[in-house]
Amino acid sequence: MHYNFSHKFPLSMIIAVVGSVLYMTACPAFCSPSSASERTLATDHVHFQKPTSEHHPYTLSSVFRKGIVYIKTTVNGHSDAWMVLDTGTTDSLIDSEYARAIGIKLAPKSEGATGFGSMAPATFTTDTVRLRVGAAPASVIIFESIRLEGMIGPDGMPAAGLLGHSFLAGKSIVIDYKREQVYFEKTPQPANQRDVAMTLKNGIPLIKVKIAGQLVNSLIDTGGTYGVIITPSAAKDLGIESLMADAKPAATVGHGGDQHIMIGKAPPFMIGILAVHDLRAAYTTFGTATNTIGAGVSIGIGLLKKYKVTLNYAANTVRFEP
Repeated sequence: MHYNFSHKFPLSMIIAVVGSVLYMTACPAFCSPSSASERTLATDHVHFQKPTSEHHPYTLSSVFRKGIVYIKTTVNGHSDAWMVLDTGTTDSLIDSEYARAIGIKLAPKSEGATGFGSMAPATFTTDTVRLRVGAAPASVIIFESIRLEGMIGPDGMPAAGLLGHSFLAGKSIVIDYKREQVYFEKTPQPANQRDVAMTLKNGIPLIKVKIAGQLVNSLIDTGGTYGVIITPSAAKDLGIESLMADAKPAATVGHGGDQHIMIGKAPPFMIGILAVHDLRAAYTTFGTATNTIGAGVSIGIGLLKKYKVTLNYAANTVRFEP
């Protein structure tokens, strides 16, 4: 989800309408808990990642739902709450209803969030928050805060937030989609030919992908419920307008306002030595952050879930392994 804040939840509803590969459980309204503990009443019924013989000291308690990665967190020592791991979010976000329920003070921001379409929800910032995730050392971060309607955690309760760059900065995180396991690397892996150079723009990871023989910026969005997004201007520059012309229109209304996209075939492309074929694409400017970080392409979980992905924010590399 690129998101100076986020785009993916209304986008997922769009793609569901046209029967594409995007999906997300929707909630008609955020149900504000009377206490923080009410959010985790169903936690005992959640099945965590399959055990493996490989042990990682900083493995995170996680649940995978159709590619979306939910991480169990503890905020300021309160009961456990679920947050979405989202590299496409500029700042980590905490739901404003949840934040108020556990006593976090919110200060209004002068600017609204962007990435929601025609509407900009009210935004806030928190004071410093102590966040603990698994056995990893606790983080002290400042969250941005909005009302995250429509986000349901794996326990059936509203998700508490999104973990973005302010949580991931300086770390090396491995998301093993096939084993359904997430962990921080205590000792970074030696460099190899699978590593792709990564740059950060406003905290969002960007890599170069090769389409039609040309290199183009693409953001990596672990919270994006799509395969790939390509902007119309990028499609024109890359000479793949015929694919966009064959795409089918779709439109919906989410909590961010009206969204209009085209769904069709994606061109084959290369990510380093990795060849990508047979992927669906959404042709739209929505969610690609073209204006803010210069990305004409956005890669979401429709592609990422096929790999073990290492995002090394210390070495500025991304690694894709089968």
